[in-house]
Amino acid sequence: MPIKYLNDEEGESIRVLDIDGYYLPTSDRIIPNQEEVARSMRTWKAKDDDVLLCAYPKSGTHWLWEVVSMLFNGSADRINLIKETAMLEGVTQGLYDNIKSPRVLNSHIYFRMLPEDFVKRKCKIVYILRNPKDVAVSFYNHHFKLLEYEYSGKWENYFHRFLKGQVDYGSWFDYTLDWEKVIQYNPDYPIHIISYEDMKKDDTKEIKHLARFLGVKEDEELIKSIAEACDFERMKKEKTPLEIATADEWRDKEPGMYRKGQVGDWKNWFTVAQNELFDAVYAERMKNSKFQFRCMV
Repeated sequence: MPIKYLNDEEGESIRVLDIDGYYLPTSDRIIPNQEEVARSMRTWKAKDDDVLLCAYPKSGTHWLWEVVSMLFNGSADRINLIKETAMLEGVTQGLYDNIKSPRVLNSHIYFRMLPEDFVKRKCKIVYILRNPKDVAVSFYNHHFKLLEYEYSGKWENYFHRFLKGQVDYGSWFDYTLDWEKVIQYNPDYPIHIISYEDMKKDDTKEIKHLARFLGVKEDEELIKSIAEACDFERMKKEKTPLEIATADEWRDKEPGMYRKGQVGDWKNWFTVAQNELFDAVYAERMKNSKFQFRCMV
């Protein structure tokens, strides 16, 4: 298996799976033949009622997966699974084929890497955006706490690593700009864009929009109940027990998939110099982008 250690200038490294220069998180303890599975993904078959949640890591996929699953179930009852059980790059083809329909799938890979049949059928996609400064902080904590990455680096070094895209799934900038082009050049493809910050500001409004896009019943009481059930602190309390089975995979055996879920937590991490540098890089890399992000200042 092509395991690679991405080293920074300080010698701190992150363990990833290298697929022809594209980096995925390693799942060799779950999928022993992960490289083979990853390379076969393009040939996997889709179903017409499949829905795929797409986002750069730490942008709110767990949250949206719970919401969309509840909408399809027509119930605000807690989903007794974790979203990794329906993550394209985190399961085998056998597991993928046996997910109950309608399948609420999720992935952090590029559009061009999705199963060809999924694109051919024009299965619905929900694309999630989040302020990249908050993404950077959340991804740092993710890398630091999950033992599979074998990472013990400092935030001040990780900050530069994130800007350069020296992490699994690569550059946030490249990923976001690529998806913007996909949306721009495929106007007939059913893609619904939602932002993490808009969900935090008015979750019932955004869930209603989601229901309309998905073609499920827009029941006001159900939507309100789902919003309440998917409040971050409640989700953290009720979903974390499902992560206990993976406790050995986390630093100090404390599952940390649900951390803060806040908007603007980056302000507790970024120095003034880091913020200025990030803004300069952002201005250059995103100068032609029409995407807008809240709470960047």
